Amino acid sequence: MKKRIINFSILLFSIVFNIICNANEKVENLPAKPADIYSLTQAQNKFGFKMLKQLHIKGENVFISPTSINTAFGMLHNGTVGAVKQEFEKVFGWGNFNNRSFNSANKALINSLISKEEKSILEIANSIWVRQKFPVEKDFVENNMKFFKAEVNNVPFYKQTVDRINGWAAEKTHGKIKEVIKELSPDEQMLLVNAVYFKGTWTKPFDKKNTYTQNFTLSDNSKVKVPLMYQKETVEYMDNEDFQAVRLPFGKGDTAMTFILPKKGLANFQETLTQTNFQNWQKRLSKRQVKLFVPKFKVKYATLLNDVLKKMGMMKAFEFSRGFAKINPHSDLKISRAIHKTFLEVKEEGAEAVAVSAIGLEKVSVDRTPVMRIDRPFLCAITNTKTGNIMFIGNIYNPLQK
Repeated sequence: MKKRIINFSILLFSIVFNIICNANEKVENLPAKPADIYSLTQAQNKFGFKMLKQLHIKGENVFISPTSINTAFGMLHNGTVGAVKQEFEKVFGWGNFNNRSFNSANKALINSLISKEEKSILEIANSIWVRQKFPVEKDFVENNMKFFKAEVNNVPFYKQTVDRINGWAAEKTHGKIKEVIKELSPDEQMLLVNAVYFKGTWTKPFDKKNTYTQNFTLSDNSKVKVPLMYQKETVEYMDNEDFQAVRLPFGKGDTAMTFILPKKGLANFQETLTQTNFQNWQKRLSKRQVKLFVPKFKVKYATLLNDVLKKMGMMKAFEFSRGFAKINPHSDLKISRAIHKTFLEVKEEGAEAVAVSAIGLEKVSVDRTPVMRIDRPFLCAITNTKTGNIMFIGNIYNPLQK
């Protein structure tokens, strides 16, 4: 009788355990709520306009990918706790999400953006490179693999790994960005990398026969010669006292490129440029026939986001702390660098745009030996150590100058 009772108890426990496991599995696999996807999209867009304003320098090109930056930091967010986690939520607008809804929304958003349409291709790829022997929490790795489809590589941090990382980026950007980093520092333990690639063919391509070199007026009113493409087409267009705008679709129309031409200068226009305004302007576009001249151009852009992110409120993430305890609870970590590189080409057939974002994470160096690298202008002096008499002293601006 006792044997039967024991067997029945084991059977009952197994059934309950399976029910719990299946329930947990179903909860984990629940699709993201449409409201969460919308909220994440709005947060990314809002962040993009704030960063564009921070990076703006009159007369200089700026071209960024909010999707790339947010995705890279989204992976890193899975490792944050405490004050650092709160900073991420404030700067990126992720305060309304719990861990599951945040990851599920990112997975759904990435899947919705990816397109294999022949005339409108968009690809997103993620990778995490971990220094060999640096222990990383299992949940951090699994969440990024599951929700961000990140490739996780445990590798020694030497020259060959730098080449592998750059090779990965070159492959994912179809050769448009071939170098993300030049080296890995001795203290860096991890590098998180995102790549976004887009190539679209205009729904109504420009005819090359109508492209002519014409004057382009710069912000200082000087002029340069630029090839301008031309077409007379029915397009989505608007015109008011502040600007003209046009939206040109790619392929079937799921993706489009908006051009806005301010009437009182681009620098002044930046003051009115917000996510809300841009969204409202998109709704006010209407179809009409327009004689359209668009520059044929190519832009490469690269920047270190450290200072910009600090200005936006991300301070503690750049200071050594246990704020990344979900990556490694036993090490003081900080962001060493946040690199962002982009490429854009607009031509008669369509447009091609790529972005790479890389975030380095370093820990407190075990080697406390101070480093003094005299690689900039310096002062030198020859003194008598007993009397203190300065016999020679000088400023050296150029060691090669004779």
